[in-house]
Amino acid sequence: MSKLPQDIIVDILTYLPVKSLVRFKCVCKPWQSLISDRRFVKLHLKRAIEGNNINRQRLLVAAEPLYSSVDFEAASDGDDVNAVMELPYPSAASHTESFAFASIRGSCDGLVCIRNGGDVHDMFLWNPSTRESKKLPKPSSSVQKDGFLTGLGYDSTIDDYKLVIACLTTANGSHQIMAPEVFTLKTNSWRRIQGIHSGITLEGCAGVFWNGALHWLGKQETGADHDVDVIFSLDVAQEKFMGFVPLPNHFCTAVLSISGNCLCIFGKLHPEESCFEAWITSEYGVKTSWRRRYAIPFDRLYMDYFSTEMCLTKKGVLMDHHGCPGTLQLYDPVEDATKLLSVKNNMDPMYDSAVYTESLVSLR
Repeated sequence: MSKLPQDIIVDILTYLPVKSLVRFKCVCKPWQSLISDRRFVKLHLKRAIEGNNINRQRLLVAAEPLYSSVDFEAASDGDDVNAVMELPYPSAASHTESFAFASIRGSCDGLVCIRNGGDVHDMFLWNPSTRESKKLPKPSSSVQKDGFLTGLGYDSTIDDYKLVIACLTTANGSHQIMAPEVFTLKTNSWRRIQGIHSGITLEGCAGVFWNGALHWLGKQETGADHDVDVIFSLDVAQEKFMGFVPLPNHFCTAVLSISGNCLCIFGKLHPEESCFEAWITSEYGVKTSWRRRYAIPFDRLYMDYFSTEMCLTKKGVLMDHHGCPGTLQLYDPVEDATKLLSVKNNMDPMYDSAVYTESLVSLR
C-alpha cells in the first residue's frame, strides 16, 4: 500500500465500512490523520449515499437491554448471523437511570438524535457506527411531553448539522406548529426561529431528512368533511417551513422513510384494503414522479397494522413486528414469502426504530 499513490489509497479507503476504518486509524499516524480528516469523512459519506447504495444503510432499533443495528441487506440475503449487531448504550446516556422510554427523534448522515427517558429536554446525538455521543443542552422553550415535533438535518451552506424542535398546540379549534427552535452542532446552542403554521396535524413527530429539507407526514385542514394527506417540509438552510405537498394517493395510514436517494411512503390506501403499498420518488414536489414499488398482501405478513419504520431492501421490505417484541419481518415479493428476524428486546412492542447510514461524521 505504501507504494501506491496517495489518491489511490484514499479512493480505496472510502469504499470500506466504518468498522474497518476505525481499526485502520491504529495502523499509523498518517492514516489516523487521513481517516479523521473532514474531507475524507465527507468523501466516504458521499460514497455511501450516491447511486442508491443502500449497503451501508442500517435500521437502528431502540431496544432494551441493548440497542440493535440491523443490516437489512444481509438479512435479505439470508445472512442472519451478521444481520444484527448489538450496540451498548451511548456514553452520553450513561448517567441516566433508565432507557426504557428512549425514543429516536431524527437521523441524518449517520447521526441519530435520541430522547432519553421521560424528560422531553433530555436529548443527545449519537453516531452508532463510531459510538461517539454528545448530550445536548436544554432548549429554552417549554414543550409538552408528547406535543412536539423534531428533525435532524444538514445545512450544506454552513457545513453544520441542525436539530429542529417545535411545539404542537391547538388554538381556536385549529392545530398549530409554533415556537420552533434550532440547535446547531458547531455552536452547541439553541436559538428561536420564526414560524407559526396553522391547520396541520402531524402523523409522525420525528422528521425525515431528504434533499436539504425535513419532512413530516400530516393532514391539512380543509374545512370539508375530510382533511388532505400531505407531506409537510422545512428547508434546513433557510430555516423556513415550505408548506405542503399532497401524497400520491389517499392513505388511511402511512409511514415516511428513506431508501438510498429516494423518499419512500409505506401505507394502505383505505381501511378496507387488504395490502400494504410501498411508493418511492426521487423528485420531490412532482406528484407524477411517485411510483409504486411493492404491494404486499396482509396474509403474507404477521401483522395487519403499522410499524414505526419500514425499509426497502434490494429484495423486498423489512418492517417491525409489533405483535411480537424483538422481532422484525422481511417480505420477499419474488419468493412471495416472509421470514422473521430476532433482535434482543424486553420492551413494549411499540419500540422505536430509524434508518441510518454508516458514517464517520464526528460530533466535535
